[in-house]
Amino acid sequence: MAKITALSVAGKKQGLRTGDELLSFDGFPFCDVLDILYYDAHEKFDIVIKRNGKEKTVRIKKKAEQSLGIEIDEELSPIRCKNKCKFCFVDQLPKGMRDALYVKDDDYRFSFISGSYVTMTNVDDEDIKRILRLKLSPLYISVHAMNDEIRKSLLRNPATLKLREILKTLSDGGIKMHTQLVVVPNINDGEVMLDSIDRLHEIEGVLSVAIVPVGLTSHRDGLDCLKPFDKEEALKTIELVEDRYNKYGGFCFAADEMYIKAEKPIPDYEYYQDFPQIENGVGLVREFLESVDISFAETETLNIGKRVCMLTGVSFEPILKTVVGRIKDKLGLDVTVKAIENEFFGKTVTVSGLITAGDILKQAPRGYDAYTVPSNMLKEFSTLFLDNVSLSEVEKELGKVIVVNETGNDLLEKLSELK
Repeated sequence: MAKITALSVAGKKQGLRTGDELLSFDGFPFCDVLDILYYDAHEKFDIVIKRNGKEKTVRIKKKAEQSLGIEIDEELSPIRCKNKCKFCFVDQLPKGMRDALYVKDDDYRFSFISGSYVTMTNVDDEDIKRILRLKLSPLYISVHAMNDEIRKSLLRNPATLKLREILKTLSDGGIKMHTQLVVVPNINDGEVMLDSIDRLHEIEGVLSVAIVPVGLTSHRDGLDCLKPFDKEEALKTIELVEDRYNKYGGFCFAADEMYIKAEKPIPDYEYYQDFPQIENGVGLVREFLESVDISFAETETLNIGKRVCMLTGVSFEPILKTVVGRIKDKLGLDVTVKAIENEFFGKTVTVSGLITAGDILKQAPRGYDAYTVPSNMLKEFSTLFLDNVSLSEVEKELGKVIVVNETGNDLLEKLSELK
């Protein structure tokens, strides 16, 4: 049972105590922190707790904006994935990385909390009822194909045959969903992809679809023979997606990576509407470029006179190069962009978020006053790269390394601080 470890003043006034064990909220058994978050926004409800071995009902009556401040001694542990997807990225990881990277999670709770994509193959009827009751919306769902047989062949899990029913039930219950199709050439692209977009558009609760090219590393011994997208296939896919975009007034978007593979210009800012899939790499480049434009207008002109090397992945190199000249003129910096080729995962992996410290140390040119790396190269809330090498270890060999987030204003601000 979860015990309360901290409370707000309001929580204490309602009669709760640290050390109380949470048993139920309004007659529903306590499961996890989502129960706390949901009921904390309500004005009246009952909490059954156990105190000193005895059960006690605490009747809560407060204003909706008042928080009980309940903190507990349990953290959410992710529900493990039961699929055996042909393109599973975890199966393509080499040895020697952080233990957490080998965990295959597929948890609807984290989909709601942090926007991670889930297949819904391991939820049961009680989970669905809980999603509806707690109004866990929006959710982010990996569909891959609305053709049942193709989807089952990709996920290798017959439970995915329930997906269409689940999507409809969630939609009827008021749950909003963002979806993705990880597309593999000659399997779920082309007409299969169009069919998926059309069928998803028929479900009212589905707000958007991201079309993401399959990611393949060089560590695929014993795995299915899949091929990555080439330029021609990427161009054809973008053409099909944009046709449906025009038909539906939005709704479906090809990932930035698809445009980069196709060597096709990223759409204008307005194309992405409210950027519903930006965390999935859809519109992230356009958001960066727009932010850069705004930041240049707001940044003081300087003459810093230092040399900076901006480290990135192969796919983002041409994007960064478009702003180098403006940075030189605005800040008086001698700026070089260096694309780090991914030797760790294989050169078909071109995104910056999968660059390791080892590859940086092998390939980064020496002798610069500072280096920049995007924050997605590091573990969230830490300074560790994918291969467990710390930022400080990299700095010992390269010198000053500046971590910048995906926004253009952060880049300009951090570089301005070199004065």
